[in-house]
Formats: sequence, structure tokens, C-alpha cells
Amino acid sequence: MNKRPEIPENITHVDYFNQLLKARVNLSPVPKISSLNATIQFEITDSGNGRWNVVVEKGLVKDVTTAFCEKPTCVFTMNNATFLSIIKRKITPQQAFFRGMVNIKGDMFLALKMNILVGYM
Repeated sequence: MNKRPEIPENITHVDYFNQLLKARVNLSPVPKISSLNATIQFEITDSGNGRWNVVVEKGLVKDVTTAFCEKPTCVFTMNNATFLSIIKRKITPQQAFFRGMVNIKGDMFLALKMNILVGYM
């Protein structure tokens, strides 16, 4: 069985999306939401910018891509520091949202589940 990778202290958002996210979610011991089928888009607004689409099927990450997605299920827009603080559990997605650090578009029901989903990340 593969071991879930740890998050290095000096990780960048680019490295996280390109190298760790899929393995961290799919190898997480937290039970998956098997009914979750969505494309969750993350837009990082600084530090090299970037847009990543996380394609989830049956609760598992099928793909992480920078390809254009016309209608993502939900879009989270934030800066690099906020994203890294969320994945390192220094702040919750709700705290970031209510402090004005994250902008959300799309399926708000899915957005409300981000506290659960971050447990996989």
C-alpha cells in the first residue's frame, strides 16, 4: 500500500497542485464522500498565479489540470498564503471566507463542505 505523502514546510501552491494533491486526497484515511462528483477550481492570484481544476469522481481525485474548464462546479479564489494556510490547517476555509480572504463562486452547498474536503487535502 502506498503511503500518503506529507506536506513539506516549504511547499509552493504550484508544487502542491502538480505533485501532492491527488495522492494526498486519494490516499487519505478519511472516508470519502462517494457521491461527490465535481470540478473544483482553485484560482491563486499571486506568487506566479495559476488556475487548477480538481476533477473529483466518486469522492476520489481523477485529475488535477490547468486546462480550461468552462463550467466548474465551484471556484475558490485566494492568494498563495491563504491557500497554504488552509492546506497546512493554520486556518479553516470558513475562517478564510469570513475574513474576506477567499472568494467563492458556483455551488455554495459544495463550498460549505470544504472543511470536510480539506481533511483529505
